[in-house]
This record gives sequence, structure tokens and C-alpha cells, in this order.
Amino acid sequence: MDERRMQDLFHTISQDITNTPENAAMVYRSMVSQLNKAGRKDILDNPILLDLGGGKGELSKYLNQQGVTSISLDYDSAGVSAEANPVKADAYHMPFADSSIDIVHGRGTFDDTKYTHDFPKLIAEIARVLKPKGILSIMDYSPPPDTELEKFFKRLTDPDDDTFALWEKRES
Repeated sequence: MDERRMQDLFHTISQDITNTPENAAMVYRSMVSQLNKAGRKDILDNPILLDLGGGKGELSKYLNQQGVTSISLDYDSAGVSAEANPVKADAYHMPFADSSIDIVHGRGTFDDTKYTHDFPKLIAEIARVLKPKGILSIMDYSPPPDTELEKFFKRLTDPDDDTFALWEKRES
């Protein structure tokens, strides 16, 4: 399969991967596995998780049903179930207090082939809402540049695996 076709396939999958409860469960299991490998299982003790660009809210809905407090943030929350704790806002101006979120998860959200991003501003806003030592979980074929992330975070996962990366917020 050529590189462009593989990118197109991944973009389709990453956008739709949590649009069913089964796929939402798979994404969460993958996140838990990565957190365990990184030695950060502690963050799973009663976390507040923000699903950045939550779309239909399936990941947050699934997590809330499992007892994990999750919020689905998207600029369009029309039709999203209340069970997903939907918040209509853009990622550059999140309506959350400083240091109030344990985990921010984004999948397909950083894709610069689909969205225009001001990465420094977006990453600074994510860092603002994350607690010290909070986790940024990125499941994306084209994540933000490491140089931007390293201003606020340290990488916890293999740098060669850009499809699912964990970054820990540096303590101030």
C-alpha cells in the first residue's frame, strides 16, 4: 500500500475509531496499556479525562458509563448524548480552570492535513488545563512537532511510535 493511501486510511480510522462503544473500549484499553508501560498507572485513580475534539462523544460516553469522569469537548456538540458530558468550545479557549484535568486525549485532532493549527497556542492551552504531571495522550498520524510539545511536556512513550504517544506535563 502506498504512503498516501495508508495516510488516507489512517485518517479515516482515527476520525471514526471511537464512534462505537466497542471502538471506544479499544481506545481506552490501548491508553491504559500505554500508561502501564510508562509507569503512570497512578493517573487512572479517579481521573478527569478530556476528550479533545470528541466528535460524537462515544469515548466520553463509554468512559462515564465505566465510572471514569470524562468530558467531550468539540466545537460542534449538536446531537451528542448528555452521557458524554459534552462541552461546546474550541480547543484554543477551553472553559476549564487552570490545572483541572488529569488526562487530555486527542485522536485525529492534531491532523494538519484536515485542520489549520496554531500548534504553540493549542499546546499551551492544553498545558494550561492539565494538572502538573498530567498526561497528554495523542492518537494521531500527524501529531504536533515534538519541539512544540517539549516546551511543556516530556515524552513517556517510544519516540518512533507517533500513532499513540503519551506526554507528561512538566512540573512548573
